[in-house]
Amino acid sequence: MERAKESRRSHKREQVLHTAERLFSRFGARRVTVEEICREAGVSKMTFYKYFSNKVELIRTIRANWIDEGFRKFDQINEMDLAFPEKIDLMTRWEVEFTSRINAEFIREILSTKVVEERFKRGYLRNIARAQKTGEIRPDIDPEFLWLVQKKLGELFRDESWKRVPLEFSQFQEQLRSLLYYGLLSREEEG
Repeated sequence: MERAKESRRSHKREQVLHTAERLFSRFGARRVTVEEICREAGVSKMTFYKYFSNKVELIRTIRANWIDEGFRKFDQINEMDLAFPEKIDLMTRWEVEFTSRINAEFIREILSTKVVEERFKRGYLRNIARAQKTGEIRPDIDPEFLWLVQKKLGELFRDESWKRVPLEFSQFQEQLRSLLYYGLLSREEEG
């Protein structure tokens, strides 16, 4: 009996989370109210406040879930027996697919904190160090420098200046990745 009750509670909490994620992804967090979330999720405000003290806590929970999901995916890809460029390609494709479902305003709202940036940085530096140890990335390039370059390239996405280039977003990501990991020089044809 107690287990069934706990399952219903967990289900309602997940219902609120999924509804909020869907609404925030579509409209941005600032434009969506707790009342709208409750109405769409089919729960009362009392139920909402049983699980989340306010909308900010709900947003933090969604952000933590997304970050955990992203790092789990990146760790899965890192464990694959693939060359580093193929891993980067899979990571980028996953990121493009994931972010294409989300309102750009919400991405800025949810990912623009120091805590998030530090967590991304630690994961990024760990992946670069791992690739340097296996010889997939040149060891003479400082990982902190690569992080800085990656961060600055990310600003192109956030300020949307990339839209001035006549490319689809996925093509833009592909060209950035190629430039960062292969440079400007032509690669010799493999024999």
